[in-house]
Amino acid sequence: MIQLTYEPAFDPLHSIFRALRLRQGLGTGLPLPRVLFRMLDFYLLFPASLRNVRLRPEHRGLKNQAAVTKRAASYGPRPEDAILFERMQPYQDAAVNTLALQGFFSNDELEAGWVIPSEAKAPAALTDRLLAVNATEESLLTALNTLASDYPFDGVNGIKHRTGLLEYRYDAV
Repeated sequence: MIQLTYEPAFDPLHSIFRALRLRQGLGTGLPLPRVLFRMLDFYLLFPASLRNVRLRPEHRGLKNQAAVTKRAASYGPRPEDAILFERMQPYQDAAVNTLALQGFFSNDELEAGWVIPSEAKAPAALTDRLLAVNATEESLLTALNTLASDYPFDGVNGIKHRTGLLEYRYDAV
């Protein structure tokens, strides 16, 4: 039996929209490792998966805040987070590369593995849409911003370790 279902995780245009949401929502100009940007995109799309992240005691309330974000129910069973995260990579990379070519991210830094927003402005209609969607999910963006700024990326107790999405044991710390 063939099933035709839509999955935003595998939609390149939805990936572009999510990347623009993160660019606007994080908005500090903070340089992020490309893989961390991908992780934040994953949790932007699947906020319920934040319940599996090990957070410091002072940040555990972020799980409840992010859980308020509602998403449409999936049509079928979803694979494990690490598998889904890996399968999303080509779409996430295509989205960020496209946005870098359009001037929304620094292309030179992207080649070096860093995602840095540029000064480019999105069209007004798109900016209004990004602001509206981000306003409805402000608590989720707060949680993602905390993950990006308050936790190290590599090593034991880094984001890779706390999320379980990537291997951390061989990181040079």
